[in-house]
Amino acid sequence: MAAALALGLALEPSPTGTGTHCALGLPPCGMLAATGRPCPTCGVTTSFVLAAHGRFYDALVNQPFGLMCFVLAVTGILVTTATLVTRRSWVPVLTVYGVAVPAVVLLMLALLSWAYKWMSL
Repeated sequence: MAAALALGLALEPSPTGTGTHCALGLPPCGMLAATGRPCPTCGVTTSFVLAAHGRFYDALVNQPFGLMCFVLAVTGILVTTATLVTRRSWVPVLTVYGVAVPAVVLLMLALLSWAYKWMSL
């Protein structure tokens, strides 16, 4: 998670709102190139990088799920640090609340973010 945040700081966000991942040597989005419409993850890297640079509003407007990924990464680092400092595991919390519900909620938020991105282009 720390490496993802460091990489987000090192990259420059694409001014088009998509394509920041190409700076990592990855190919452009095939769906966007073929149809002109964004795939479910279009803009997530750009939004994550915008958030890493402290541009939270721009990240939200660009692709809300990218901002959520950034918040989850920061939260993960804080929870891991708290776990190390207190020497108390967070695994019992997962077993009480389960993993399925948060996973379904994240999937729904990702799909809603895709719909938002689809309508904004």
